[in-house]
Amino acid sequence: MRRTPGLSTAAGATVARGVACLALAGVGFGCSAEGKRAGATAAGDRVFVSQAGSSTVLAVDGASGKTLARLEVGMLPHNLVLSPDGRTLYAAVVGSQAVAEIDTATLKLRRTLLTAPVPETRDDGSIIQEHVDEDAFGATTCYACHRADGAQPKYAGDRPFGLLLSPDGTSLYVTHLRQSRLTVLDLTQGRIESTTSLASAGTATEVVAIARLDDEIWVALRPPQPSTDPGALRRLDAETLEPIAELEIGSDPGALLALPERGGVLVSNFESDTVTLAGADEDPSSAPFRFEAAPGPLGLLALDPSHVLALDYYSNAVSFLDLDHESAETLPLEHDGQPFANPTNAALAEGGQSAWVVSSGTDGHLLSLDLASHTIARDIPIDGLSFGVAVLPRALH
Repeated sequence: MRRTPGLSTAAGATVARGVACLALAGVGFGCSAEGKRAGATAAGDRVFVSQAGSSTVLAVDGASGKTLARLEVGMLPHNLVLSPDGRTLYAAVVGSQAVAEIDTATLKLRRTLLTAPVPETRDDGSIIQEHVDEDAFGATTCYACHRADGAQPKYAGDRPFGLLLSPDGTSLYVTHLRQSRLTVLDLTQGRIESTTSLASAGTATEVVAIARLDDEIWVALRPPQPSTDPGALRRLDAETLEPIAELEIGSDPGALLALPERGGVLVSNFESDTVTLAGADEDPSSAPFRFEAAPGPLGLLALDPSHVLALDYYSNAVSFLDLDHESAETLPLEHDGQPFANPTNAALAEGGQSAWVVSSGTDGHLLSLDLASHTIARDIPIDGLSFGVAVLPRALH
């Protein structure tokens, strides 16, 4: 499999950008005649970042880089998803057993929704008296009590992680790392609509990522980490959530990306340093084609029907995947000699010519990555240990 060296350049290095344009000819992106950074600005973007280390969701103006709001939502906010109309942002609050619902116009926390009931008893059957005393059963998040300076443990609940909105935006599917649960939230009523327990696949018990492909919902299961035991990709009927088929995958599937044009789902395998495409119609025993990504592929972003960006957490890099040629090109994340550590997720900027990348190292950064020249056009400081990113274009705010 072809892998070319990554390119990293300073923003003003016109000659180097010209070299990058030549390199990109093989992967389907174009550059202007002068190596111009066509996608360097995203003036209309309102960018949201989940900051797990500080229990907040950050709203940033894409033009100025200024903070618009910093919303406290609960312990360990991670994955983000926008409603179809762009009016609402949902954040999985992993450490508080809740989903935070944010109004993208007012930049206010509208409400929180529990993703599993507050337990009355412990595993040994004893009553959790603190929950009784605090009337915790009417809570909408565990964060009210379990926080850094509150009840211990500060990370509570079943660890909601993956998020998927129904096509009409009225239901939210939530995966849980604990208890192997898939919960459906009724967003109109603001309550749990259903909870489905998913059978383990060998030692794979944690339901991580989720995606929808046509009339199916695909979920990735992994064994508790660290582990080299195989994970599983399970296909479910979208209406009944009954299992349809299952495919063995890497031990730590970090993200799923549905590719309807190709009739399959792309899986980032964090532990095995690969990205694989699983097709709905293929024999599960046949090997899907594989991209050898740089170590630690995590988030996935579709750039167009033929190209995908993989965020290589352990490599401090991103990989451009060419689906037509089954090839990958890796780009170290650095600018003017400064490296950026641990990229986690990315989202397309308005117009699709650049992408916002979250660098989640101790010093966090929100990077504007120009897709034509493979250069970092902007660097906005954010909190360390940030994770998810979502973009609201100008037309929707």
